[in-house]
Amino acid sequence: MPVHYTKGITNAEVDTTMGQFLDMDESKVYGYFNDFLVYAATDWVLTTAEGGAGSATEVVADDEAGGVLTVTNAGGSGDHDNFQLSNDGGTDDSESFLFALQKKAWFKTRFKSNDGDMVTIHIGLHIANTDPVNVAPTDGVFFKVTTATGAMTFKEVKNSVATEETGLGTLGDDTFVSLGYYWDGVDTYYIYVNDILTATATSATLPDDELLAVSFGVENGEADTNTLEIDYIGAWMER
Repeated sequence: MPVHYTKGITNAEVDTTMGQFLDMDESKVYGYFNDFLVYAATDWVLTTAEGGAGSATEVVADDEAGGVLTVTNAGGSGDHDNFQLSNDGGTDDSESFLFALQKKAWFKTRFKSNDGDMVTIHIGLHIANTDPVNVAPTDGVFFKVTTATGAMTFKEVKNSVATEETGLGTLGDDTFVSLGYYWDGVDTYYIYVNDILTATATSATLPDDELLAVSFGVENGEADTNTLEIDYIGAWMER
């Protein structure tokens, strides 16, 4: 049975504006979360390459519980579908997240692919970039799945200088994985795979001089119609 706090519960100091509020003070953090119960293309700056057979599609799956966005590439090697959150209906990236010392941050996502070692996936926060496979993001904190191996890597990048954490395992075929990180606002990232603390990374290239956008994308590593199915994506930062 849950504990019932009938008089409320709060994270605010007693003598502040929200000190007598009966719920949490949501202004302490800002963030974005999408569970993909619905999908609107105009919510994203979408960049697609369709050199092979067919066309890319983006639809909410009707055979998955909880809302899943299914992204299917066209059939050419190098064909891709890249997404960045938009602030104006699909033209401009919503670069709204800024890493800083003394400001904690969190990111979490859950996704799968039909062929985990034949796709390259970028997912996390990074600077505006329409082709992150061929032109690596100059700034960001994100995860990358590498084609040919399926290896999952955590990357912190500032001005094209990267700090990486490998050893996060490989992406299987048609098997959901959740990836996440917690930035402690001091010097360390705590990296989670399937909600298990798997690695820590000492920050050496904190991207604290560029605003970043919620981003994800998938590129074929072979001539086939590969997919990315994303269950949810979320990012939060301390104000």
